[in-house]
Amino acid sequence: MVIEMNRNVTPYSQLKIFHHKELLGRLEAGERCNPLYIRIKPTNICNHNCYYCHYKNPYLTLNEYGPNDMIPRDKMLEIIADMQKMGVKAVTFSGGGEPLIYPFIAETMEKVLDAGIDLSIITNGSMLKGRNAELLARAKWVRISIDSIDAVNYAEIRGIGENALPDLLKNIEEFAKIKNKECELGVNFVIGRENYKEIEQVAVTMKTLGANHVKFAPLFSNETEEYHKDFKDEVIKKLDDLGSRLNDDIFKIIDLYTGDFDNYEVFKRTYSRCPIKEFVCIIAANSKVYYCHDKAYLSDGCVCDLKDQSFEEGWNSEEVTRKFKEFDALKVCKQHCVYDSRNVLINSYLDMDLNHVNFV
Repeated sequence: MVIEMNRNVTPYSQLKIFHHKELLGRLEAGERCNPLYIRIKPTNICNHNCYYCHYKNPYLTLNEYGPNDMIPRDKMLEIIADMQKMGVKAVTFSGGGEPLIYPFIAETMEKVLDAGIDLSIITNGSMLKGRNAELLARAKWVRISIDSIDAVNYAEIRGIGENALPDLLKNIEEFAKIKNKECELGVNFVIGRENYKEIEQVAVTMKTLGANHVKFAPLFSNETEEYHKDFKDEVIKKLDDLGSRLNDDIFKIIDLYTGDFDNYEVFKRTYSRCPIKEFVCIIAANSKVYYCHDKAYLSDGCVCDLKDQSFEEGWNSEEVTRKFKEFDALKVCKQHCVYDSRNVLINSYLDMDLNHVNFV
């Protein structure tokens, strides 16, 4: 019997955690875990100046964010060594700023790969070449942020020169040629008023250049629904059409635009227990550990400071154990949460009535 692979399967599945049964078992037993996955923001310095940047949002009070913060080299190498000892399985380098600007990024990525830890990165792609590209060809995934396929529009959105887009497209095409087959090359396209007419052009271009997917998501503001109302229906129809025409075994349109509006309106949790914080954390450019991406650079999201202790010491300290025990998502998580749907799934699993589990 031949079983065909579901073409709708994407790297963004909410169900990945259920492949880690040992960690789920520790949660059921009320035990703490070492992180499974860590996102590291090595530097807050960036070579682009995107007007919509999360870290410049006036509605957010990121009281622990410093625009020039950077993890010192020795501290970074110590963190990678601790990750290996603690059994961390995967790491993503992201912003903050542009991770490939970090002066020790090649050395850091090489250490991650040598440690047997799955590597990934979120980047603007401007420095995806040379040694950086050679190392990232061995990554599990590389995601590049693009906001326009028009050189002038791209430059205006990102506050850079008009020659930047041709250089970026060349980087993408060359990287697609050298990357391992297992490396998923994705593009993230944030849809706003300035670029919603370019959806088809960017999708076709990225498929031609060798990308594996384009993920479309809405520009998020304090009035997301109002901002998108004049073109939302047109975008949703276009994304559905592109998916039916372009999706195949190698390339996919990933539509997070259509469903994200409901998520962006949810700023309150329906549960006290946040299980994802046991598996995931952020290590930011200020050398502090945070519960999650949405709490990075917020003082109430800080788990511990690594300036005077190692990551392993901080994570396993009595203070952090106490913080995790007292954490109540209903009280402290009023912001949008990228992990909300996963928390709902895990909590449903943990709260299941075991008397009825056999009636599948």
